[in-house]
Amino acid sequence: MNRTAVIAGLVGAAACAAPAVSSAQPSFPEAAVYSVLHPGATPAGVNNFACEPSDAHPEPVVLVHGFLENAYDNWASLGPQLVSEGYCVFALDYGAPAGLPVGGLGSISDSAAELSTFVDDVLGATGASKVAIVGHSKGGVVPRYYVRFLGGVERVSKIVALSPPNYPVPGPPADDSLAQLNSPTDTVPGVEYTVIVTRYDQVVPWEASLLRGEGARNVVLQDLCPADVVEHTGISYDPVAQQVVRNALAGVDTPAVTC
Repeated sequence: MNRTAVIAGLVGAAACAAPAVSSAQPSFPEAAVYSVLHPGATPAGVNNFACEPSDAHPEPVVLVHGFLENAYDNWASLGPQLVSEGYCVFALDYGAPAGLPVGGLGSISDSAAELSTFVDDVLGATGASKVAIVGHSKGGVVPRYYVRFLGGVERVSKIVALSPPNYPVPGPPADDSLAQLNSPTDTVPGVEYTVIVTRYDQVVPWEASLLRGEGARNVVLQDLCPADVVEHTGISYDPVAQQVVRNALAGVDTPAVTC
């Protein structure tokens, strides 16, 4: 993927778009345009640092966007859903050089350090002892580094990852952090891992997302709903994938979805 071309495309699309009148977005492309027109936009109800976790949902949910994405375009649909269900929900922007509308551009280790600071802020504000993390693409790998190397195992109960590149994929040389993350095993005891993939992923071959360590649960959307043809960028907006995320956060059996 050509990083410059993608950023130029986003900015160009935004320049041609009509002014947005609502923060509710039904798809990733529309949310991406909105986020360029409204830098720093936050999904409705997300990042309320006065939120008090309930007995039903004692752990805040931290949303981690992917490469060339931001907190808004990745989570404009799922974030408000989780808020409406009673979760305290937070989403950070990370790895974004000044002036760019998208982030996730730093190394996995640097990104994990930003995540660590953000989680500390969330725990400090809410009084919770742990968070659950939901990440898309690179945002599903960064939490693994945080858990394994930066003390996150004491602060994270669950990692739910949508189409993460957990193993090297064709293209540019892989971040060496992947070799560290996957040796001797790709999971850390004490953390629940759920990986959600689509066979129609055009960016990360779905097999490269699957975790192999003890306790990892891999969910292929087409095993649940064969007619689902969602691809990489749209997976966080896909109704089936969203159900699987909510089930994983609630500890509900994944096959309980409506196609």
